Amino acid sequence: MIEDFEKIWCDFVDFRAEFTQDLHFRDQHSKFVLAYWARVNSLCSEIIVLIKNGCYTSIPIIMRSSLESLVDLRCLIIDSSYIEQVFAAESESEYKHMKQYSDSNPYYLGSSPVSTESLDKLKPVKRSLGIADKFKKAGCEELYSTVYNQLCRHAHGNITALASKNFENETIILSSSIKDSELLFILSSTVNAAVLSTHDLLEFYDLDDVNLKRCLGFSERVKKLSKKFV
Repeated sequence: MIEDFEKIWCDFVDFRAEFTQDLHFRDQHSKFVLAYWARVNSLCSEIIVLIKNGCYTSIPIIMRSSLESLVDLRCLIIDSSYIEQVFAAESESEYKHMKQYSDSNPYYLGSSPVSTESLDKLKPVKRSLGIADKFKKAGCEELYSTVYNQLCRHAHGNITALASKNFENETIILSSSIKDSELLFILSSTVNAAVLSTHDLLEFYDLDDVNLKRCLGFSERVKKLSKKFV
């Protein structure tokens, strides 16, 4: 199975290189579009490396992050003002971080206290979108309560994560063997995430319809191959 999907992946990587290596950002909007696309594809590439080396425990965590970035990418493509949400989320995070500053906390070592005035400036004008709203805005609402929810359950150290990777026949192990159905989900989802993000990017850069269809053709190959292993 892995070898079959790897063939599709390698063909896709060649296609991706051909049509993205000369792309450049022209403004802040396109800069962040390219950055989110790069993040999705780099995460997918690392998942493929982990699969080839038989390392599966951390994959759901990376898949979750990749899906979140794909959603951000789609939100940004359809709405250039979405970049305000990106900065708002960063400000919220920094505000929460610095609000709790304490000289006695060793983990703030290297940081300096900020004035009340500076701290207030970190507060975003409006709150960033919640993750469910992001999925809805991106047109990926159906993924939120299904695929994304499942990835979250595996990413957090809860019962689902422990049972799937650290329990096996009443024995505690570092990592359990993976089922074929799990492997199929990981492989197909990973290739598709990279393909769809690349299609969205190339469409954003006005690539011709013929080559856009070529790009989606990799997802069709994934769909056809997946049926073979169901």
